[in-house]
Amino acid sequence: MNRTLKLAAAALGAALLVPALATTAQADTSDCPEGAFCLFYNSNQQGSHMVVPTSIPDLAGYTFTSPGNGRGQHVKNNAASVVSNTCVTVWVHYNSNYSGPSDMFNFRNAENLVNTYNENASVKFAHDC
Repeated sequence: MNRTLKLAAAALGAALLVPALATTAQADTSDCPEGAFCLFYNSNQQGSHMVVPTSIPDLAGYTFTSPGNGRGQHVKNNAASVVSNTCVTVWVHYNSNYSGPSDMFNFRNAENLVNTYNENASVKFAHDC
């Protein structure tokens, strides 16, 4: 095979690999259903998650339920990242009853927690969609 054909084959292989990698990265956030807000056990939307249906003044008693690292662990003070697929602003608070430092998320956010990383006790939705 001449050098030009080898280079073309390598370029084609790389071009086919890029979409496959992009699909894998997108799969992590698609675990959170449309219209939902999800707390993840690990950073970067990895591990088990819990779908938060509405404001929760105290996360005690809730557990991560989906397959993955952290499944069955308590959510309170264990969440590291979120996906916000809900149409409202959502705050994750350090303390119960929506107090203390917080992280705010708008529609279509997928981020790690900063002020409440593994120190989260309540979730407040701005209002219903």
